[in-house]
Amino acid sequence: MFDFKEVEAFVWITRLGSFRLAAQHLHLTQPSISERINKLETTLETRLLERTRRPVQPTLKGREFYRHAEALLEARQKALSMMALSTPFQGVLRLGVVETVAHSWLPGFLAELARRYPDLTLELEVDSSPGLAAMLTAGDIDLAFLMGPVTAENVLNRFLCNYTMGFVTSPSLGFTEDNFSLRRLNALPLISFARNSRPHHELGSMLHQMGLDDVKLHCSSSLWTIVRMTLDGLGVGAIPPRIVAEEIRQGTLLSLPCELPELTFTASWPTHMESALAEGVCELAIEIARQDQEAHNHQG
Repeated sequence: MFDFKEVEAFVWITRLGSFRLAAQHLHLTQPSISERINKLETTLETRLLERTRRPVQPTLKGREFYRHAEALLEARQKALSMMALSTPFQGVLRLGVVETVAHSWLPGFLAELARRYPDLTLELEVDSSPGLAAMLTAGDIDLAFLMGPVTAENVLNRFLCNYTMGFVTSPSLGFTEDNFSLRRLNALPLISFARNSRPHHELGSMLHQMGLDDVKLHCSSSLWTIVRMTLDGLGVGAIPPRIVAEEIRQGTLLSLPCELPELTFTASWPTHMESALAEGVCELAIEIARQDQEAHNHQG
């Protein structure tokens, strides 16, 4: 039997005409939403979507099922609204977060988590994404907000937010938005995340493609150490500017142009975790992360 998550995925792909847009709307990764559609089609023993067409279109059977799918979702929403349940989660939640989250919207998230679920006790771990992924698969934490998705078996992922990467520098180094170029670094290093991290790998690849293998790339597992070294003019920081929004506003750091890929963050948890708790906490995290990004986009 299919479940509502699979039906919801089908409805939003049909409405938006795209797996990618539907995944973003539902705060899922594309592989996750594709898996839901595959399961739904397997259960119904029929193909529902024409994947080769752009935009994606439902098949004849898909169009017929779409009417019923919308009615199912509407009935479910009415039932939930009538019940108006607020799950009184209790016990301990072992949550792991990366520093990028800890230095941005985590305080707001923790305050709202305590307000909504006062009987929930929190154990917080701050570590790198690889470290948190290892802790998650080892059963040392229940839920992680990290650069994902985690590809291990029996781990579920939901899209949280994207962070734009950028270069930031101390004004004392003399760079401006107009004159900055990686080729002007000379002996100055770039300072970024730990060597085993995705940002470090992507930055190294970009330097290699530009023929700048001689540029030094310092790394640290501590985000605050990167910020401190950048403030002291020891190099150019390669981090999300959101993390140092206050320093940029005060003029102690300057944001420089950058074409690095965005960092994608997910909420990841093992399949054996109570689904209602995982979904409830994830929905709150998505809400707070969205509010944080909207606030800083407005300020920018």
